Amino acid sequence: MQPNEHIRKIVKILIFAFLCTEMQTTFTQRSVAQKRGIGSDSAVSYQASIRLLADEKDYFGKGHICSGALVAPAVVISTSECVYNSNTKAYYHPSELRVIMGSSQRFAPSIHGIISGVTHIYEPPKDMAIAILMLDRDIPADHPQIKPISLVDAWSKPTNYGQVLVSTWGSDAKNRAVHELITVKTETNLDTCHKIGICVYLNPSVHIEIGAPMLGSNGKLAGLKSSQTQKMFINVASHVDWIQNMIGDGTNQNSCIWGIMGLIVFTGYVLVVSHKR
Repeated sequence: MQPNEHIRKIVKILIFAFLCTEMQTTFTQRSVAQKRGIGSDSAVSYQASIRLLADEKDYFGKGHICSGALVAPAVVISTSECVYNSNTKAYYHPSELRVIMGSSQRFAPSIHGIISGVTHIYEPPKDMAIAILMLDRDIPADHPQIKPISLVDAWSKPTNYGQVLVSTWGSDAKNRAVHELITVKTETNLDTCHKIGICVYLNPSVHIEIGAPMLGSNGKLAGLKSSQTQKMFINVASHVDWIQNMIGDGTNQNSCIWGIMGLIVFTGYVLVVSHKR
């Protein structure tokens, strides 16, 4: 291999590392979204629609598989079930997913909506039920519609929540997809609550989708909808320490750091091999 070939390879690696920290999703530009329609701007500010890119290419909204919550500038959390492909028995690759925020309309983009790629998925340990999705860019702090939601304290217990608020697209009593994001007020049902979950009294008029966020009376994220039963939510309090340890300051730089380190190591390897030859 000639020296100039080594240089070209190293340049390519460095370019890739730069793109890792600076990349922006090009699947749908905001200008395109504006032309296709205006969704309601009354969206719950932290609500995220997690979608499969392959289905989303057919039409906006088809790829929706579950919900999640924005908890930091580049961090969305949802249930581990949301990002697990039961057909392949493995978690989805980040490149297969898109995260939509800033619109209450499931099937219509908003002028303030943001479509983000996913750079990394932190798979939960066996005793955890929440997964972390790192976005390919930070949500601007001054965004008019999208704001992260605070996590409950690690010591919080379901008995502290009382009345809760759930935001969901889900489906209605006839199993028809709900187009507009709705909020449902309900009470925790401690008599039937699972040890690791938060159970609520059922609302027969709406079927809540997996990952739908639940806010406690303190206005913080208390739960995420589980698939186990319609009335059960995963208790976020039992995951707070793990989430905070994994996301650092919650910005995009954290999502690429391991990839960059790997590229640096590989670059060193290329240089060593080149020198030996």
